[in-house]
Amino acid sequence: MVKGSRQKFKQRFRKSNIIPPTFRNNYIPTDQKDHESTSQVSTLLDKLRKETRFDNGTVSTNISSTLPQPAFNYLMREHAEREQQERGEREVMRQRVSGPAPPKSWQEAWQDSTFPTRKTKTLLEICSKTVAINIKSYISYPYFANIPTHLKQCILSSLSVYNPLTEEILPLFNTDIEYEELDLANSTINLESFKKSFWKIVKEKDLVNNLVRNWEDLADQDEETDIICSRIFGKPMDITNDDGSTITNKLISKLPKLRKLNLGFAHNISGIPLSTLLVATLPLLTHLSIAGCFNRVDGPHSLRILSGLINLLILDISYCEWATDQILLQFINWDRDLKSLRILVAVNCGSWKDVEIVRKKLSENRRSFELCTE
Repeated sequence: MVKGSRQKFKQRFRKSNIIPPTFRNNYIPTDQKDHESTSQVSTLLDKLRKETRFDNGTVSTNISSTLPQPAFNYLMREHAEREQQERGEREVMRQRVSGPAPPKSWQEAWQDSTFPTRKTKTLLEICSKTVAINIKSYISYPYFANIPTHLKQCILSSLSVYNPLTEEILPLFNTDIEYEELDLANSTINLESFKKSFWKIVKEKDLVNNLVRNWEDLADQDEETDIICSRIFGKPMDITNDDGSTITNKLISKLPKLRKLNLGFAHNISGIPLSTLLVATLPLLTHLSIAGCFNRVDGPHSLRILSGLINLLILDISYCEWATDQILLQFINWDRDLKSLRILVAVNCGSWKDVEIVRKKLSENRRSFELCTE
């Protein structure tokens, strides 16, 4: 009897859906588990999205405070100018082409064949232009002298375009002695300020102790053995008084690495004293621009003096009315001087009767010489 009752109870228990209390927590349906896990993931994702939106909103509202005010204003101005230019191009496109504007897939190819390609400025160009435009605000900035030399060179080039160098700004750049290139185009500085900034006076007795007696010793010390050093030519430039008497002190350059000098349209610097200074103290110059400089009186004689720069590779005398073809042929001994010259730029100079005669004469003793008149 007891055995039969137990079997009947087991059969009834199997047929029913009742789960014993001790096993209920271990037998949760699978679909219920998935629903709960999905719900937890959704809640976590919603929370992360809200935090991300909050962070993005905070960054966008504080972006102006992370940039210096001049840089922020410049970037906003650049963005507005770019938008206006693109809007103007779209307007021109509508005017030149009848009917609706072409699809976007066609616009790029059509613009390439019609408009010049716009070059996106590099970060260095943008920063240099920003500093140049606001250069006066850096006059009292104590750490400007710590800017690397190559960045100062870029800023000087931007100054020549956007904010020409003046006597007031010059002290920002005269503490560096590592310049390889100086772009002083359109500057208003005079010769005295130029000399005080980039030359120094030494006593003759101190100079004698440092002279190199043998050019072979100098070549061993210098990697650039193909360029003759200034000390081979003898003593540096003498300093003279107003009455013509020579002072015992000497004038030497602070810039031993300087190779490129742009003095284009620097009208406050006299031609003959400048030319004498460059030849006496910077014979290693390879690039020189005197475009738009000097006058008819001292221009030809200055050019004669500059022909003593034996390492000069590129010379720019553009926009000099006094630089005619006759002046070039008469004031420079092309058979002896400027033998290393590769390019002579003479755009918009004085009257030239026959360019080919000048080109032929200058090309006789020079390899791959080029005369640019346009």
